[in-house]
Amino acid sequence: MSEIREYGYQELRNFFQENWKYIELQDSAGNPIIRLGVGDSRVTWVHSAGSQTLSLQIVVTGVDVGATASTPKEFAKSAIFNVASGGQPISVEDFAENDVTVFSNADSKLTHKHDLQVPRIV
Repeated sequence: MSEIREYGYQELRNFFQENWKYIELQDSAGNPIIRLGVGDSRVTWVHSAGSQTLSLQIVVTGVDVGATASTPKEFAKSAIFNVASGGQPISVEDFAENDVTVFSNADSKLTHKHDLQVPRIV
């Protein structure tokens, strides 16, 4: 069996960043709340070049998701996709118990980083 070299891992990281462009916030049951792509100003890759951990960050407000006292929104998971709608999640990250967030008004704000780790050979 052959071994992937550092160049191969970097190629994988590049592929992920170029093709896995959508992040979705979900409730605890995995129901979608909002999915945005890297072309949206609220979504950015926030890792250093060459880092073994790729981090896609999303920032949303209660206005973005229609949160009100009568229609609160609970954020408990994030998922990465390679398509703007539908499709299968490539990666799903459950929020830590103390990071689950509930919006009950338009002023609420959430900043979340979804991390993908690709080994780095040194």
